[in-house]
Amino acid sequence: MKRILPAYPLWIIDPNFSVWSPCDELNGGDAMFWTGLGRRTYGFVRANGETYCFLGRRDGARQMKQTAVSISAFGTHYIFEGDGFTLKVDFISPLPPDDLKRLSCPVCYTEYETVFDGEVPADFSVALALDEEYCYNNERAQVVGGVLPLKGYEAAFMTRLRNLVMSNADDIAAPDWGDTYLAGEESFFITDAALNVYLSTGRAEYLRKDRERSYLFSVCRAVKGYFMTAFDDKVSIFYFGEWLKGYYFRKGKTVIDALDESKKHHDEILVHCTAFDRKLRSDCERVGEDYYTLACAALRQSVGAHKLVENGKGELLFLSKECDSNGCIGTADVSYPSVPLYLIYNPELVNAMMTGIFDFAKMPVWTFDFAPHDIGTYPWCIGQVYSIRNADDKYSCNMTCFWDYPRTHTMLYLRPAESHVYDEGYQMPVEECGNMLIMTAAAMLAGASEKQAKKNFPLLKKWVKYLEKYGLKPSNQLCTDDFAGHLSDNVNLAVKALVGIEAFSLICGRLGKEQLAQEYREKAERFAADFRKGVGEGVMPLAYGMEGSYSLKYNILFDKLFGFELIGREVCERETSYYIEKNERYGVPLDPRRDYTKSDWILWCAALTDDREKAHALYAPVLTYLAESPSRKPFGDWYDARTGVIEHFYNRSVQGGIFAPLLKEKGLNKEN
Repeated sequence: MKRILPAYPLWIIDPNFSVWSPCDELNGGDAMFWTGLGRRTYGFVRANGETYCFLGRRDGARQMKQTAVSISAFGTHYIFEGDGFTLKVDFISPLPPDDLKRLSCPVCYTEYETVFDGEVPADFSVALALDEEYCYNNERAQVVGGVLPLKGYEAAFMTRLRNLVMSNADDIAAPDWGDTYLAGEESFFITDAALNVYLSTGRAEYLRKDRERSYLFSVCRAVKGYFMTAFDDKVSIFYFGEWLKGYYFRKGKTVIDALDESKKHHDEILVHCTAFDRKLRSDCERVGEDYYTLACAALRQSVGAHKLVENGKGELLFLSKECDSNGCIGTADVSYPSVPLYLIYNPELVNAMMTGIFDFAKMPVWTFDFAPHDIGTYPWCIGQVYSIRNADDKYSCNMTCFWDYPRTHTMLYLRPAESHVYDEGYQMPVEECGNMLIMTAAAMLAGASEKQAKKNFPLLKKWVKYLEKYGLKPSNQLCTDDFAGHLSDNVNLAVKALVGIEAFSLICGRLGKEQLAQEYREKAERFAADFRKGVGEGVMPLAYGMEGSYSLKYNILFDKLFGFELIGREVCERETSYYIEKNERYGVPLDPRRDYTKSDWILWCAALTDDREKAHALYAPVLTYLAESPSRKPFGDWYDARTGVIEHFYNRSVQGGIFAPLLKEKGLNKEN
């Protein structure tokens, strides 16, 4: 049985509820939260006086033989064999980016179908059990729960007795708050004792014993059916003084409404997901062999690393968590690599990624003439937390304290300009200005509303001025690949500045500012001419004057998509041919300094070529990485191109960049 992924998504809702299997076989070990924390989960089949286990490992149950695993846009699909029967199990996370109500509904399905060689045994049942560790982070806490009799089904729930909503803001952490639900025909909040009764007898009954571990437990007795899992985080986001619930709950709906609607509309939801998947498979065939697998590997992870909310002004916010990096929320240079997915299916979500950056950039504390990096630490939008100064006077932040304690206590957005909160030397000026301009233009071309560009035009104009002044030969700055450190005269960063100027020209054109649009088109052309002189002929170097070097020039992509092509098709083909020469087993290193690479940028580069075979030669090693990486974690984007070991960065939204070749095929301008 061929391995497809290093870790398989089971139930994905948002950064605070994300359950994965890190095993080749679903019953080969425990499920986990995306961070690696345990999320012990069991799946059982009872038949002919025997209890079989298909999910997790549990004493007292026979391990079923897994015969197949596959993935689709919203599902992970397994087949098992028992004595005289076959079991199909599908874990479905309905996260269609083209349906915001469904995307934001915090309910997942576990579908099953059992086929017996003969008659169905009288004692047949299928059951799921969720351990109490779903309710806490590292340390065990007291858990309480109960059962709700609902319309044609029962939902068991559990939660921490001391439920401190939004009490921890950190990177590698699970929430210590919220309620977890499991729904089926019969449901229970029980302990080990009751679970053991089911394993030995098949009876599902309410039984509790003091000091034993607690479980949510649901049983279905039909040969075909489904379970529902749900998560109610109570409050989702703190947004500059506003407490925001998830988008689904914005008009007073509850988690019970979510469960009821998911049950009532179960069939149509699956039809929508199936139709989306069928169209995705067909579209992926236009890109190349096995590309569909990469798209499916990225889709749920990218969407599920965001939270969708609406602020008090009725503006949509689609806020990412910078997972396994620093936990930042709404990071501009994390949104940027992810946008190919959302430009294809819902460009309004690209606008929703940027709203927070625009809002924070207008606050007095942000004194710079370039764009911010982030707006806080998930789930707290309290102002940029990247590159805070060490304490040196009464106005500055104490960085030691800031990192030692939950990053919720310092309301940076309320500080006045004279606070001098940020260290300018560790910002990403050209990077973030370019990102915001490019994303704004791309979203408009893809069909998103022009309201945001109109509202924030003064900021966009300020940021393009920065690129004009500093973008051609960037100073010793960080770029989005900040793990590589500062670099002067970064050629790829200069490309981003060029494309940012192109983007501003397009923005002006869309807003009816024709004279300004023409002015910036001419500025882009002059910038490009100077740029070509600087890089010379042949493969473009990592930095001006660094002969014999290279770097993945992923920033060229939007020069191509915008239709300017000031870099030129010939250059794109030359660059991609050279990258193929540099391929290691698991991909092309970012540049000659180290062996590591980024999967999102590899796929952006695959979109630069018009040659399907060359594109495949670039992305095929990423498929090999997924099948062979020894790092059994969600799809990591930063890894060693020779060993396949993840450096850092997994479960991140940036994998939306895997859709770059498909975006190239479909085109950006929806008017065409």
